[in-house]
Amino acid sequence: MRLPATLYAERIERYIRYRLEVPEHDVGLPLQQEFSHILDEATVLALRQSADALLRCEETAVFPDEARRRGSVLYRTLIPPGLRDQLKALTGPLFICTSLYGVPWELLYDDEEFWGLRYAIGKRIMMSRPLTMAGAAALRSRPRALVVGSDPRGDLPIVHSEVERICETLERFADIRCVSGKLASFDEVTAYLREGFDLIHYCGHVMADRRGGPALLLADETPLAAEVIERNLSGRPLVFLNGCASARGTEHEATAAWEERLANVAYGFLFGGALAVVGTLCDVSDRHAASLAETFYEQVLRPLPVGEALRRARERCRADAVSRCSATWLSFVLYGNPAQMMLKPAAAPPAAAPKETTAAPGPVDRPPPDVVPHGRWPARRGSLWAAIVALVIGLAAGVGYNLWPRAPLVVGVMDVTVRGNAVDRWMPNTTRDCLRTVLTKEKPHIRPYSQQEIDFMRDQMGIKNIELAKRNIELAKRLGVSKMIDPKLSVAESNATLQVDIVEIPSGILDATESVRGRVDKFIELQNQISMKVLQALGVKPTDEVLKFIGERTNDLLEYYKLYNETLPGGESEESKASTPDGQAPETSSWLAVAFAQTPSAEDKAIHALLEQYRAALQSKDLEELARLQAEMTEAQRSALVRYFENAKDLAIRISDVEILVAGDEALATFTREDVFTDARSGRQLHFEVRISSVLGRQEGAWKIRSLKKPS
Repeated sequence: MRLPATLYAERIERYIRYRLEVPEHDVGLPLQQEFSHILDEATVLALRQSADALLRCEETAVFPDEARRRGSVLYRTLIPPGLRDQLKALTGPLFICTSLYGVPWELLYDDEEFWGLRYAIGKRIMMSRPLTMAGAAALRSRPRALVVGSDPRGDLPIVHSEVERICETLERFADIRCVSGKLASFDEVTAYLREGFDLIHYCGHVMADRRGGPALLLADETPLAAEVIERNLSGRPLVFLNGCASARGTEHEATAAWEERLANVAYGFLFGGALAVVGTLCDVSDRHAASLAETFYEQVLRPLPVGEALRRARERCRADAVSRCSATWLSFVLYGNPAQMMLKPAAAPPAAAPKETTAAPGPVDRPPPDVVPHGRWPARRGSLWAAIVALVIGLAAGVGYNLWPRAPLVVGVMDVTVRGNAVDRWMPNTTRDCLRTVLTKEKPHIRPYSQQEIDFMRDQMGIKNIELAKRNIELAKRLGVSKMIDPKLSVAESNATLQVDIVEIPSGILDATESVRGRVDKFIELQNQISMKVLQALGVKPTDEVLKFIGERTNDLLEYYKLYNETLPGGESEESKASTPDGQAPETSSWLAVAFAQTPSAEDKAIHALLEQYRAALQSKDLEELARLQAEMTEAQRSALVRYFENAKDLAIRISDVEILVAGDEALATFTREDVFTDARSGRQLHFEVRISSVLGRQEGAWKIRSLKKPS
């Protein structure tokens, strides 16, 4: 575990005395600089009131700008000028030890970034109370989690859905005990506290007990007071409290030293021996809080240090177009050492001898378990040789803050897996196309391969005698793919859920899971949100081109995307595909040469010509020419084209960024299609763009379009 830098902030009369200790720099030094910063109590009080009002405000589009403004005032008023450059130079976790109560350090904005996003930040309150010495954490390889949901008053309808979401997230990593509703009784919860869990999640009310102290509200409105928690807690759990002002206390009092109440619920867990506690400084949007909690658990169970896991969760919440408008991503705080690990990191396997390969290497992506500084990839623990190799790779790839490695991140985009029978056919197709379009716009930083490209190459390379998943991984290794993007889609009661798993290659380890939920009639917005989350999980900053594309993909285009999907030719049956004996590549395979040739071949030119004819026929609305260019046109497709052409006035179509793979009499052409037209019903000019793949076949010496969508 890497030791964090520690910022001491102690109140002494009219001064705040600061001291910054950085272990790798300050060890053994005979002198230590301190800063005495003049700041009266009235000013500190005004700062707390301003921050409190911001964090309690309603969700609004101007929140990010207002947060920067108030965060800048906090930073410039609280932090002495002589200390600022030292703090900005930090690259690891930051532990704040302070006697200043009520200061939201995560909100400080240093003119470049919020502290809650710059640092993996944790807080320790200095106090005079004797502390019990907690034993070491169990460090199980398979953790145990307790999830408690309580809404006895019936005024928190989000509790049930949050409990389900958290359990779904945790079940991949942990053994779960869930008590919700009437099961979340005083006897049941206190009995579980004594069992010794690694992780405890609470969703519900925080209230005042009969003596006015804070407590969790359980079934039958029974309070679970802080001192009861302290006396019954076993083990060293990581605790997440998603309750009403769970870290603040129960009274709406921005001016009081609320953290000074040692009987606070969070301190009940800490005094009982908890590893750390995550709580909220104010009431937050439940749906955003649940999403942040999901991301936090996925990161902390990778495993990552708790501070870095929370920083990444804040970062993803801030990157989301909807949740960035709420105070959620700045409202969660960590009490405890941010560099601590909830789980023991898996032992690194012995280094294997390097093998020769022709695949383009992807960038080193998995951070080491002990520290992940924001914006930098640190060297791994291990031998001096491993550190030197990591350093050489880092320098050669140009790794650094906001710098791209020279080699692109090579990813595979799988087709969307449909769960249940309530999903319309257009939904997975347009979701797949949206993801591919966004990733393609990130070239040269990302090199995406579609499921169609992977299937096509896999068949030509003769990788057939093993199960499908292993075949995909084997081909991914050969192509230099470092991550597989696996989308899933389900619909229930007019609500859609989009989930994307990102899997590392070749280890097969689940690197991240992103999900969004919303109404089906807002499905385009859901696709936009999941695409941005995927970029965030890949560590990629959206380009202006991506942001423009996302901005133009509105729900107004929903009906056009549905109709557009019906206009596409396909899909071919599995029996119609060319095949070769298992384990043998066809003698005519030339896909590799065509894909990377500097000079276009005759086949390459012929396919480009076919695509240009297809584009021109679409733009001129020539149904007969379109039928001639396709292997087959069904009546359903012809009818959809007629309706599309009737609604799309002044239609202009562009095809660009064409990639071609050829193998004998089969080919795959992947390209970007843009349609610009005037909607006949509203008179508005509309524009949409998709990245699609076309299966082509040679018939009587000429190339024909077989399919532009996944076979049914």
